[in-house]
Amino acid sequence: MSFKNALKNLVAHFGAVWSLLLYIVIFAAVISGLSLPFVMPVARAFADAGVFELFRNSFASIFGGEGLNGLWNGLYDTYKAVGQVFTDAPKIAALTRSFVIFIVVLLFRFFLGLYEIPFATVIDGQLSSNARFGLGGKFFSTLTVSVRYSLCKLPYTVAFDLLIFSAVYGLGHALGMSIALPFAVMLVMLVLLSLRFSVVACWAPSVASGERGVPKGFVRSASICFKRFGSIYSTYLMSLMLLFVVGAIVALLTLGVGMIIVLPFSAAYISYLNATVFYVKTGKRFYVDGEVVTPSTENVM
Repeated sequence: MSFKNALKNLVAHFGAVWSLLLYIVIFAAVISGLSLPFVMPVARAFADAGVFELFRNSFASIFGGEGLNGLWNGLYDTYKAVGQVFTDAPKIAALTRSFVIFIVVLLFRFFLGLYEIPFATVIDGQLSSNARFGLGGKFFSTLTVSVRYSLCKLPYTVAFDLLIFSAVYGLGHALGMSIALPFAVMLVMLVLLSLRFSVVACWAPSVASGERGVPKGFVRSASICFKRFGSIYSTYLMSLMLLFVVGAIVALLTLGVGMIIVLPFSAAYISYLNATVFYVKTGKRFYVDGEVVTPSTENVM
């Protein structure tokens, strides 16, 4: 029920996707500006080593008759070229590590988390009273709470990122450069990402509704998750699988251009799903496209 109702509400309020797209564009511009001192020297080193040419040829091989084997071999050659750059230029390797730690891991995750509370507040108004709020206004009015929330969520997210990276790294060593590796990596990522989303599913909604503060909201969310783990986890596993499949199809058909819409759509859908799961599992009535839905008592914790 949560899956269907979240999708219906998102379609009914599709303007939220454009709001998130604007936020992502602004956010990307800020991150790009902060990344330039790290990225430019690394990009020049990769260009001199022919990394970008190898990467481009990898995907060109699909249309050249070599198929997936050509793509996989080309990506492996690209990987070896990148490793050779780091071996030959320790300063480039150190710069890349700094970029990953300070920009990708810390700043990226922090800024990315700032939209969750204002967006959850907008959704809470829609679900609780069929009200309509602007994301821009809520962003600034909830900024203090958003900063606390993003800072508190950062260690949790980073810990899961490290877990996923370790699992993928271990698979790489166990399977080698096998054709089965990308499928195994995708499966492991889906399993772990579903767990990550499930545990904190009700965190932002509980804060946005005023039911809990930021630290207690996490405890509340984890409690709801583990009391109804099977239904919540399966909901996120199915949702992420569908988002991955749709994203892959759109990216392939549009040569990546369609991801401009897929990314904000996916982020908006997860936020709507979080709010819907929160309302269902706490037994609250809510609006779905203007109609009131009463959760079944068997779903309430």
